[in-house]
Amino acid sequence: MHLRRWFAPLALLLIVWSLFTGASVADGDRNNSLPTDLLVLLFTIVILGASVVFFYWRQIRRRQDSDQRLKEHTELIRNILDSQPDMVYYKDTDGRYRLCNENCARFIGRSAKEIYGLTDADFYDSPTAALASQRDKETIERGAQCIHEEWLHNADGRPVLLETRKLPLYSKDGQCTGILGMSRDITESKKAQKNLEHMAHHDVLTGLANRILLNEQLDYALQLAKRSNKTVAVLFIDLDKFKEINDSIGHAVGDLLLKDVAHRLTKNLRDTDICARLGGDEFIVVLTQVDDASTINEKCDQLLSVISQPYSLQGHLLSVFASAGISVAPQHGESVDALIRNADVALHKAKELGRNRSWMYQPELSRNMHSRMSLEKDLRDALVQNDFRLVYQPQFRQNESNPLRVETLLRWPHPLRGLISPHEFIPLAETSGLIMELGLWVLRSACEQFLAWRDQGLTLEKIAVNVSAIQINGSFAESVAKILDDLNFNPQWLELEVTESLMMSGITEVTQQIHLLRNMGVEFSIDDFGTGYSSLSKIKSMPVSVLKIDQSFVRDISDESSDYEIARAIIMMAKSLGLSVVAEGVESQIQEDTLHRLGCDWLQGYFYGNPLSGEEFLTKYNTNQ
Repeated sequence: MHLRRWFAPLALLLIVWSLFTGASVADGDRNNSLPTDLLVLLFTIVILGASVVFFYWRQIRRRQDSDQRLKEHTELIRNILDSQPDMVYYKDTDGRYRLCNENCARFIGRSAKEIYGLTDADFYDSPTAALASQRDKETIERGAQCIHEEWLHNADGRPVLLETRKLPLYSKDGQCTGILGMSRDITESKKAQKNLEHMAHHDVLTGLANRILLNEQLDYALQLAKRSNKTVAVLFIDLDKFKEINDSIGHAVGDLLLKDVAHRLTKNLRDTDICARLGGDEFIVVLTQVDDASTINEKCDQLLSVISQPYSLQGHLLSVFASAGISVAPQHGESVDALIRNADVALHKAKELGRNRSWMYQPELSRNMHSRMSLEKDLRDALVQNDFRLVYQPQFRQNESNPLRVETLLRWPHPLRGLISPHEFIPLAETSGLIMELGLWVLRSACEQFLAWRDQGLTLEKIAVNVSAIQINGSFAESVAKILDDLNFNPQWLELEVTESLMMSGITEVTQQIHLLRNMGVEFSIDDFGTGYSSLSKIKSMPVSVLKIDQSFVRDISDESSDYEIARAIIMMAKSLGLSVVAEGVESQIQEDTLHRLGCDWLQGYFYGNPLSGEEFLTKYNTNQ
């Protein structure tokens, strides 16, 4: 029960009661009532005094409770401020600190008590303090939040980039009492942001401009050249046979090579020129503000010469060459896309002409490129529609009328252009990536035809299929094995023909794939032998069974010709290594007789008839029918 609420009413009741009892004894003995009156009076005084004491005690207690709550509230605010990762402070209109959190005190290098009442001039140099004071005044004048970035030195003397927000505070009557400030350390985040911006516009490996930055810089260079009536040249540079370096030595060395190439290019350019990497081994150089267009070819050749200097990378001494296509503004285009596209077209022409050279764009190149693109589309359609055809050319031993070996040849009867030469569409299939699908189709179809012949009584020992260098990648052996397994095809019936340059390249991946297939029983032959730079030691170490003499050495063969000596040397070398020899391109009786005298094992060519379809081949050579 709350008894204190009854003290005052009880006292009042006693007073009334004493008055009443006093009146009742008025006629009696007053002396007898005195003790009672005194007792009532004394009791009343005690009760009233207790009420007063209790009232003051209650007020004091309320004040103590209020002070305790205020203290707790203050501590809570302090804890909240100190827990903030930002620097928080309050300054009056004179710029004196009246409050700051622990992070602010730590940054300044003093305690919060020491900071109280001081100004920025007590912590920082005069220019810094003056700038802070100026920004404080601007915040008060604007009457709204102000945000800015500023460099300040912390207590350790380290420069720190801060993002500072300042907000004016007002009293109830609308007077500004000071400024609330919050500062955040954004040094690392700004650095990360700059790194991201740099990465978004630069190649990670070489540090050169990427395609995005190239487009911006080239566009600006074109505008500037147009105003100054000068020329801009775009050089599209591509390293020759860079993939072979990656495959044979490794991507780590390939990356080092790209970095060195980038360094050599930038070192030999003006500050106003642009150098970018589009990806892979493709570089773009932009020569800006060119006064004399006749110097462009000379500069391009100089850059190619710089690239071709030997490289020493992780113990490997490399000789690398490059090709370049050139386009010039405004003759070859006035936009970024047109100039880069036309330089790329010129680059393809340079590579077609033998690599390690440059070529200036010409309008007819675009027409050729459009024709090439159209042919590539037709090539894709032909794959889908199964328009390709296989024909077969027999290989004969001496004095034998029936062949035991056959080579598979690919034909493309185009619906509008007629029969297209493999020399035209095979390179296109390689550059477009279609050679993978096309090559596996040829292999499967040839194996199926070989099995069909055997089922119909035509017995052959071997069927040969040409393989492109592009096909022999990390999964080639697995793909071939799957086809043979699907068809239940004996691997010993299959011979794969590869070029001399590929077999001698020493590329690790190629060698591994060839050995995997050789271990399965598949034989390999070197096609067009004699056109490369094979050494006896390399041939001896390679898993090949057959050398095919290139038809260029067969065409003019006679007893006294140089081709005769070359063919004789090839046959003698093959015999010494236990290899068989096939001569291709035989077209006359003289050629046949000469090659037989030299000891050539197998002959093939138009002398024995045109290549035949599967049905025609069966009809002509199946003696069991």
